[in-house]
Amino acid sequence: MYCVNLGYCMHMQKNISKNHLDNLSNTSKETVTKLLDVAEELFAESGFSGTTVRDISAKADINQALINYHFQSKQGLFKAIFERRAKVLVEERLSLLDAARQKVAGHAIPLRDLIYAFVFPPLRIASESSSGRAFVKLQARLHNEPKEISQELRSSYYDKVSLEFVDELHKTLPHLSIESISWRLIFVMGLYIYVASNTGRIEVISRGRCVGSNLDQALPEILQFCESGFLAPVI
Repeated sequence: MYCVNLGYCMHMQKNISKNHLDNLSNTSKETVTKLLDVAEELFAESGFSGTTVRDISAKADINQALINYHFQSKQGLFKAIFERRAKVLVEERLSLLDAARQKVAGHAIPLRDLIYAFVFPPLRIASESSSGRAFVKLQARLHNEPKEISQELRSSYYDKVSLEFVDELHKTLPHLSIESISWRLIFVMGLYIYVASNTGRIEVISRGRCVGSNLDQALPEILQFCESGFLAPVI
């Protein structure tokens, strides 16, 4: 049984988020946090090119000059939004991976533990707030964003940890090639991004029996499905 440890994860997020704002006054922190939340949702809905600084300023009810003061540009604001949660996501994944390594003391990590360490952090982030869901949708849109932004963000935050998971998966599933593991991990990424985006489709096709925002309900199904995918025979 896997525990949805929201208390621990929220504590981790508060500590990491604080580091980004600890040089600001309390009033400035509130203003910047509000600005990041609003911009996150607008970028998630309309993308980088489709969102203007004026749009963000108007919805946040914050003077446009403050955006330039704190972030220098729209691109600087976009990067700050991504960094705010990406650092939490990556550190949480690494923490769960490290705990799984310690548990097996040098042996191969059980497949389900690896999948849990990879998928739980983004699902947890998406389940706790509307801005958390917006962040996951923002990730889904990255392939449509300017390459000078998207490639840098992916490389900076996700390359190292993704490669660590590929290596651990290969230790656990040595009969699979790195190519097969890489493809299957990409399928897992697509799955959790769609589920975390909470489009409302699960409520429709289940005739109301399932709730997309219910992580306790979704997580066991996701783990079982992903585990079966990794264990599928090579064709």
